[in-house]
Amino acid sequence: MTPVASRSRMPEIALPEGFEPMPLPPEAAEQGARILGRFTAGDPPVSLALAVGVAPLHAMPLPAVAIASSLVVPYRRRHPAAQVGVVLLANGPALVALHAGEYRLPLELTRAPEELLLPRIKAEVQVPDGNRMVVVSVAGARQDDWPAVIAEATRLAGSVEKGRSTRAERDR
Repeated sequence: MTPVASRSRMPEIALPEGFEPMPLPPEAAEQGARILGRFTAGDPPVSLALAVGVAPLHAMPLPAVAIASSLVVPYRRRHPAAQVGVVLLANGPALVALHAGEYRLPLELTRAPEELLLPRIKAEVQVPDGNRMVVVSVAGARQDDWPAVIAEATRLAGSVEKGRSTRAERDR
């Protein structure tokens, strides 16, 4: 694992060995994405995608358990087919969501004559740390990838350290 701290607003996360970063599309960076890439994990090894983002939490003077719990209902509204709950990781409580389905790659990304449909299983872990939320999303290309997806998403989210925010960030 390689600890990484990128930008002052990014907490530290232990990236997996062999992580291959990919360039962030500008619109993803504007929406809070900080890390995007691929790595291999599991037994047998499978290729997984990782995205890490940071979102501000506005004036929530609540304990982390209450923050994580308050995220469940809005998440279920946005993703009704996901399995959603709160778990306690080594670094605190987090919302965990598991999705199974497909991902459509638009024509402009594939340059193919039609949309490309990819099967996907994704685990998303949202770790509130007081003034922001770190979102760790791990996805695999096959339904059989789910054990590695869940294990890696949980391990990576559990490695998130709050890092140090600047005074200006704390005052926002």
